[in-house]
Amino acid sequence: MTDSMANKFFDRMKKTFLDSASEEEKEKYQKFGEKFYNSFDVNTGNPNDNTIFMEESLAYVVESLKSGLHPKYLTEDEIVLLQAGYGDEWYKKWGYKKSDVPPVITDKN
Repeated sequence: MTDSMANKFFDRMKKTFLDSASEEEKEKYQKFGEKFYNSFDVNTGNPNDNTIFMEESLAYVVESLKSGLHPKYLTEDEIVLLQAGYGDEWYKKWGYKKSDVPPVITDKN
């Protein structure tokens, strides 16, 4: 695939996504893009902090849930990421109940 073909393909994918995304989703991606841009030195490529790594990890966990992974298979670290990203009742976003998540992880006692 040539560069121009790849660019056209990417542009079509981007347009399709943007046409179907809600304003909230567009705003989240905009903020992610800004954080990504600010997360490394453009001259050296070295990271400025670990923000992007945490967001990449959260995105990976979210994709797993979207693909059907049951919350009982998540690690404690993954659940902490989900709580940080989506709040204490993160599991509701994917149609689960608190009882679907191991209580030792979700309890704040």
